Amino acid sequence: MLFLIFILIAVGCLTAVYRWRWGVFAAILIGLLQDPLRKMIPGAPGYLAMASLPVWMATLGSALFSGEVTARRFLSNFPRFAKWVGIFFLYLIFPAALSASYGRNSWMITLLGAVIYSCAFFVLACGWQFPRSPSSIARILGFYCLAASLLLIGGPLDYFGLAKGFSAIGTKAMDMVWVTYRTGEAVFMYAGFFRSPDVMGWHATLVTMLACILAIRTRGWARWFWIGVAIWAMLNLWICGRRKMVAMLPVFWGGLMMLTFRLRGMKRTVLLAGVLFVVVGLAWYAVTRTYHEQAIDTFYGSTLVDLDERARKHGVGAVVTTVRQAGFFGYGLGMGQQGIHHIPAEKPSLWQEGGPGKIVAELGVPGALLLLITVGVMLKSVYHVVKLNRFSGSFFVYSGILSVLAANLASAVISAQIFGDPFVMLFLAFMVGLLLSGARTSGEAIEESPHLEIPVNDGPSS
Repeated sequence: MLFLIFILIAVGCLTAVYRWRWGVFAAILIGLLQDPLRKMIPGAPGYLAMASLPVWMATLGSALFSGEVTARRFLSNFPRFAKWVGIFFLYLIFPAALSASYGRNSWMITLLGAVIYSCAFFVLACGWQFPRSPSSIARILGFYCLAASLLLIGGPLDYFGLAKGFSAIGTKAMDMVWVTYRTGEAVFMYAGFFRSPDVMGWHATLVTMLACILAIRTRGWARWFWIGVAIWAMLNLWICGRRKMVAMLPVFWGGLMMLTFRLRGMKRTVLLAGVLFVVVGLAWYAVTRTYHEQAIDTFYGSTLVDLDERARKHGVGAVVTTVRQAGFFGYGLGMGQQGIHHIPAEKPSLWQEGGPGKIVAELGVPGALLLLITVGVMLKSVYHVVKLNRFSGSFFVYSGILSVLAANLASAVISAQIFGDPFVMLFLAFMVGLLLSGARTSGEAIEESPHLEIPVNDGPSS
């Protein structure tokens, strides 16, 4: 099985070298298959959680070598964003020096951090160059939804105990049982083909959101097909037992409704509300007929009860405590990444769960502020890209992706553990690039403004 995984990675890398756009499809496929294949190997080696990373890197190398993707060409389209990206990466030299000199073999962690941040930036640039037309975005998102939906079948198999002897399903291979007694009753969490309930919950949430986007932009039987995919994903989301994943959906739906009302008016908002009402209504009916348990209903019903307390604890509270422990400049580059416990190096023991605490622990207060500013400038840019495409047929795709990103950012404040997964972070970075590509593929001119400068006539898109 280990040999099979290496063969798949090699085929994915060769595919990416041949055509880098195909490499994105290969990276998505291996990112989904890596967990069930890993669990079928005795000991479930931790390094296989990064099986998709070599394919992403091969894709980047192929795209850069082809000349289609260059940092200069990408950043020249977004000068304000480019300025803050440059300042942020220049600052990373300081936390890199901190972590490299932390202790024995700590340079390995520094190298991992440098690879993750660099790959995230260049994957974003690849996402910007990837679409040859706006419909290309719908195709890649549809591919992910279909591939992930097939793997989500492991959720019901795990829940009903239909594959107890199959190590690829459940968490027995990880020697873990996820259960919570937060509401006084035992609520078991299920992982299906994925390595943990968090991972299955994130994929189920993302499939739900993307399927809703695809349902809104289509008509007829295609709309009902994507509505069915969204309902199927919500069934799996319900049994993962992770409230933070379920809480992402209201943020997504609320953001998409607000953008639609602001940029397209009431008529389109009513259409959107109708589709979402059908999805939620049918999904709830399916849940009550399939997975109805008082314990899990009570557990999800308590989501809003301690939301403000958790936000304070993992937000401001975690930042203050982290600064006291790690100092003003933090522990250094890579120290906040997930999975570094597998690296035989001297390193601090991090306890932070929320995103703000993890970022401050790794980059320090100055780095966290620079990252916050950079993300803020990026969000302003992507909003103006959505506004630029408000009358195009791809409006719901662009506004939907922005709402997906907003939902993930909101979730990261409470818990950022899932975003330490290389596939999750790189795929989200790729989606940011897809969204920014709306300025290039729209075929419309945009005037310079204090918010965004995008020269869209930059030559062929491929």
